[in-house]
Amino acid sequence: MELETGTRAIIALAWARHLGLADSALHLAALGESSDRVEARDDAADTVRFLRLVGGSVLAGPGWLVDAAAEYDDEALAQESTLVRLIRDHGAMDARGTGESALYYLDEPLDVAESDSTLVSLEAEHALALEAECPRDDLAGVRLSDREHTFTLLAQDGHAPLAGAGYDVWEGLVADVAAITVPELRRHGLGTYIAAVAVDEALSQGLVPQWRAGVSHRAAHLTADELGFVLCGSLTSARIG
Repeated sequence: MELETGTRAIIALAWARHLGLADSALHLAALGESSDRVEARDDAADTVRFLRLVGGSVLAGPGWLVDAAAEYDDEALAQESTLVRLIRDHGAMDARGTGESALYYLDEPLDVAESDSTLVSLEAEHALALEAECPRDDLAGVRLSDREHTFTLLAQDGHAPLAGAGYDVWEGLVADVAAITVPELRRHGLGTYIAAVAVDEALSQGLVPQWRAGVSHRAAHLTADELGFVLCGSLTSARIG
C-alpha cells in the first residue's frame, strides 16, 4: 500500500517546518523524486536528528557536525552509534543516543467498533492513573499525560485503566500518536484498539496520523501493521550533552 501524493506532501511540509526548513525543502524527497540530503544547520542545537523520508534525508544539528558527517552515507547516519561517535569525536564525551525509530503514516479511514466491556475516557486523571500502573522506562517515549489529546481505555466495571493512547499536533498537519498498555494486559489487542480510537479521531480532525516505532520495539511495529500504517522513513537522534 502507498500513501496518496497529497498525504506525502503534507508529511514533508510538517517535517520541514518542524526542523526549521523552507516549506518546499522536502517536497521532492517525499514524492520520491529526490535522494539529496538536506542540511539544517543550527549551531545552538543540543540535539542531532537524522531523518529519512521516502527518497531523501535531512541532517539537523550544529554546523560542525553537519560538516563532519559529509563523508557518511545515509545508511551510516541512520545508526545511533554513528551520530554519537561524531559528537564524541568533537569532544562532547557525554553524548548519548536518544533513539532510532521507524516512521509510519496512515491516510485511510479506520472502522473502530464500540466495545461492550470498556469505556474511553478523555480525562487527564485517567491517563495519569494508567501511567501509575506502568514501569517508568515504558513511559519515556509515550508521555501520555503530556499529550495534547489523550484517550484512556477503562474497564466498564470499576473503571480500572487498561491502556491509553494520545497524540500531539505537529504544525497543524500531523498527529504524532503513541500508546501504552498496563504490563499484565499486553498482547491482548487493548493497545491496538485504543490507538485506533486516537488515530480515528486524528483523521476526523483532518490530520495525518504519524506512528513512531523504536527499531527493537516489536509490539509497536505490529500495531502499525495491524492498523494499516505505511512505513515511510526513519528518525535517529542523539543529544550532544
